[in-house]
Amino acid sequence: MPVGPAELTARVTIPGPDEAITAAREAAAPSRLARESGPGELAIEGPHDAVLLAFGSALSAALGAGAREVDVRFEAPKESRG
Repeated sequence: MPVGPAELTARVTIPGPDEAITAAREAAAPSRLARESGPGELAIEGPHDAVLLAFGSALSAALGAGAREVDVRFEAPKESRG
């Protein structure tokens, strides 16, 4: 059975200390929605509310670990917008 697109994807890039991206990944991991998508980049995909919650945890952890800049792009596939 085919799986539909995620309702929301957050692509988070954290330049700077490695500790910041590591902290972000660890904070988002319990959601089971996060995956590494490149050097210094994290993708969080899934239901809208769950992605926002995991993103908030990742952002807070990254800033707490010394991130001074966080770039984020949110994508909502047309198919998932109803």
